[in-house]
Amino acid sequence: MGGILQGIADGFLNPILLLEHALTLVALGLLVGRQQGRGVTLSVFAAALVLGLIALAFAVGQTPARNVLLANTALIGMLVAAAWTPPQAVAWLLAGVAGLALALDSPPQAISIVEANATLVGTALGACAVLLVVAFCVGHAQQWWQQIGLRIVGSWIAASAILVLAVLLR
Repeated sequence: MGGILQGIADGFLNPILLLEHALTLVALGLLVGRQQGRGVTLSVFAAALVLGLIALAFAVGQTPARNVLLANTALIGMLVAAAWTPPQAVAWLLAGVAGLALALDSPPQAISIVEANATLVGTALGACAVLLVVAFCVGHAQQWWQQIGLRIVGSWIAASAILVLAVLLR
């Protein structure tokens, strides 16, 4: 039982402690928080995340998930910095790519299958929790100066993602 709980706790912290994952979740939360019908976009992210984690559980091979995740994050950050809310279908696509890439970039470092699966469950819970918290906070940021602050955060996320991607591709 301790291995399962430790796996869930490790997985829950994974999206918070890994730079690429945290940047993605904050950027997507900034984008989703400004949308009107954000429930569908959040559901698309969660579904893609679960599909990617299931693929990991069935031992999918190595993927370029980290590069895709960073490129998607840079694009989301630029949309937030530009204060442009894309059509919902584009937001759904960006959320789906983010969820799938984040999942495929989260292989568990566990000894047993049970602990690895618990880690994957924790990763899904942690990623969804962070995304929900950020989207909720952004949804309540209504003042003009808060909106400017959100755009600044979006531009910094885009710049950071581009820099990390450049280093990885070098």
